[in-house]
Amino acid sequence: MKAIGMIVPTLDNIFFAKIAYEVEKQMKKAGYLTLVASCQNKAENEKEYIRELQTVCQGIVCISGLDEIEENLIEKAYPFVLVDRKPKSAFSLAWSANDDKAACKDAVNYLIEKGCKKIVLCPGFLAQGQISPRVVGYEEALAEHGIEWKEEYVLKRAGIRNTETETEEIIERLLYDGEKIDGIIASSDRAAFGAMTALEKVGYYVPEDVKLITFDNSPYTAMATPSITAMDRNPKQIAMSACRQLMGQINHETYEQEEIIEVSLIERDSTR
Repeated sequence: MKAIGMIVPTLDNIFFAKIAYEVEKQMKKAGYLTLVASCQNKAENEKEYIRELQTVCQGIVCISGLDEIEENLIEKAYPFVLVDRKPKSAFSLAWSANDDKAACKDAVNYLIEKGCKKIVLCPGFLAQGQISPRVVGYEEALAEHGIEWKEEYVLKRAGIRNTETETEEIIERLLYDGEKIDGIIASSDRAAFGAMTALEKVGYYVPEDVKLITFDNSPYTAMATPSITAMDRNPKQIAMSACRQLMGQINHETYEQEEIIEVSLIERDSTR
């Protein structure tokens, strides 16, 4: 049996689930079974799955939550592709992702063009030591427009409970503290729905009082009321790119070491 491993932080994130689905679809066409492992956002689980899957799979596609990939974790020349996140590593690994820094700058610039000046960023849960490229892009965009950066506007999730609940509580607390925000960039659709719940509870309206952008563009964003403007990260293209890189390694063929997939802004009612 020919098989590859697909490691994801969690399967309740639709972006990760879409990538896993597309990887399975593409690899089946190539004659490979895909074994999917969900780490539940735990570093020890990810390391265990990387070690174990190497013993039964011809290669691994991994959406990593690690801060650093240790040198002895992956066997030398073993086919391995990182997707979305790029931990530090002493050796070169293939990588397929979006330019998250540029995408977040685009989102901030778009909100500023819409008249927003007090923009909150929900970068999502990060492992200790990780720095989000979106935070860097967010800070750069504000600085380029001469807008003061406020630390409390970059929300930090503990990652203990579900995304909606934590985001809702953090934004609700921010609003009750008297912050008059006018824009939110959510790391995921689940974070966006948590933000909308908090705004509604405090008496804010989207988009009249606060404009909202999300980073996932699941089907639910178009069905929401109001429909939510989204940064479409194109998970299908990311998955196809990762499969090309993996098959290149398995078959000892040439492949692109890094592939950056374009992000598109889909405008909907939440920013009009």
